[in-house]
Order: sequence, then structure tokens, then C-alpha cells
Amino acid sequence: MEDNNLKKPTFILRLSRGHFQSEISCSGKQLVQILTCIQHETSNLTWFAFDVFGSGNQVSEVLFPNPYSEILSTYELIKKAEEIIQFHSGVFIGIKKGKKIGWDSNTLPETEEGEGLQHPEAEIEIRPFDTSYFEVYGMDIDIGNKIKTCFM
Repeated sequence: MEDNNLKKPTFILRLSRGHFQSEISCSGKQLVQILTCIQHETSNLTWFAFDVFGSGNQVSEVLFPNPYSEILSTYELIKKAEEIIQFHSGVFIGIKKGKKIGWDSNTLPETEEGEGLQHPEAEIEIRPFDTSYFEVYGMDIDIGNKIKTCFM
């Protein structure tokens, strides 16, 4: 996806191991912490997962089949993330339930994209980057503030 097609977020947050008081970054446990923090605020979202690669109790391709996975709730995404020890890449996009989303197989969201949301209907996007940090892009400032309360 070209940068000019990215939706400008209301907030951008970067969370690294210091925010989690952990020796490693991008763990499944850390994604669970982020999602648990905002579970109430994201209860009206369906999640889509792209470009997911990681090590874990189950093969990431089983949990998040290609080219993308539709995950019906934040709770379901939490359960999948619990099975991952560490993410190497991934894109998790939350879109309001009931929206019809057509994904173009030629321009699916990718981890190494510019700053911004990779779908015009996206409310939130979480990306683990190369075992270094998570970036969270969002439209609802209340979700951004909630994450700051939990981690900063």
C-alpha cells in the first residue's frame, strides 16, 4: 500500500519492552496486555490479521491463516495471541462490526508500511515490528488515552 493511501490516525503510540517491563519485545503476552487494556473499548470491532509471523505454542500460520484472518472479537484475538511466544511481524486491524470489507489481494496490509491506518474503515491498527516494538494507530483518542494509562 502506498503511503498516500494510508488513513491519518488521531493517535500513534509506540510500545517497547520498557513499557512492559520485560526483557523481550513483541511477545504474545504483551499483545494480550494491550488488547486486555482496551477490550471494553474495542468490543464493537471485528479484527483482521495480516502478515503474521512468530514463534509459539502453535504455528502462527494455523492461528492466522493467509492471506488474512477475520477474528470476530477482541476476546478471540486475545486467545490467539496467548499462543504466540514472540511476534516477528503482523498487522491487526480493528473495524466496526457489520461493515462489509473487501480486501484487495494485491494490496493487503503489511507490517513494514508507513505510519497510518491501512484501511479507510479501520478504527485501530496494531503492528509488532521485528521483535522490537508495537505501534498502535487509532482514530478514537479515548482508546489512545486508555493505552497511555495502562502503559505510560
